[in-house]
Amino acid sequence: MSVTPAATVVLVRAGADGAEVFLVQRHGRSGFMPNAWVFPGGRVEPEDAALPSRWWSGGAHTVARLGLPEDVGRAALIGGVRETFEESGLWLGHGAPDPSTRAPLAAGEVSLATVLEQAEASLDLDRLLPWARWVTPEGERRRFDTVFLLARVEDAGGRHDDRETVASGWFRPADVLAAGLHTMGLAPPTWWTLHELAQVGDAEAVVAAAASRDLAPVQPVLSSDAAAFGILLPGDPGHPEPRRPDLPTRITLGPDGWAATP
Repeated sequence: MSVTPAATVVLVRAGADGAEVFLVQRHGRSGFMPNAWVFPGGRVEPEDAALPSRWWSGGAHTVARLGLPEDVGRAALIGGVRETFEESGLWLGHGAPDPSTRAPLAAGEVSLATVLEQAEASLDLDRLLPWARWVTPEGERRRFDTVFLLARVEDAGGRHDDRETVASGWFRPADVLAAGLHTMGLAPPTWWTLHELAQVGDAEAVVAAAASRDLAPVQPVLSSDAAAFGILLPGDPGHPEPRRPDLPTRITLGPDGWAATP
């Protein structure tokens, strides 16, 4: 089964009580992860890879750290900026595309190049820092190789698109985790990313932490334990890879939400 490249962007801002991140809730009729709360993001489209260089700048350092071929990594960064604009309205670049182009761009009715040309805008890929890379477990119907990218923003705005996403907001990671799965449905990689961010503190510290991240791809194994649904990670007896100090050995779903096994 093929694995589709994807990009997720963790938007971070300074809040009164520490770093806050922007999350959107997927539509209940979504074909992938309905109702789940996620960071803005999605699949990398062919037009992301084909976007002429005059419409973007930077990104070389992040692409190199991700360990991806230059064209593949750059397309992921471009896709991340595009998806962020479509799903939050926030723009990571120079100039400002017309907000009215969000829906046509997401629907494929207008190209990213056209949107940029009309607004005399461009993408600043240096605003994206690498945070992690997760690959959907084998056996899932839809599989993605997703780069998690971090972007510091000062804008206090942002709003869901009312099409693919139905709610949104800025949250302290610790508050999302405290809400539990019953009020904040989260996929394991999103849950773990929030757990990591909650341990760091303010926005400046989060940005600094991105510089020393282990970016080796994480491909979980689906748990076969009928008593505890979840995923197995490097270091678990059911996973083929040795343990990584930055990860738990498994994440399982209990009555109060996800839990990590050291």
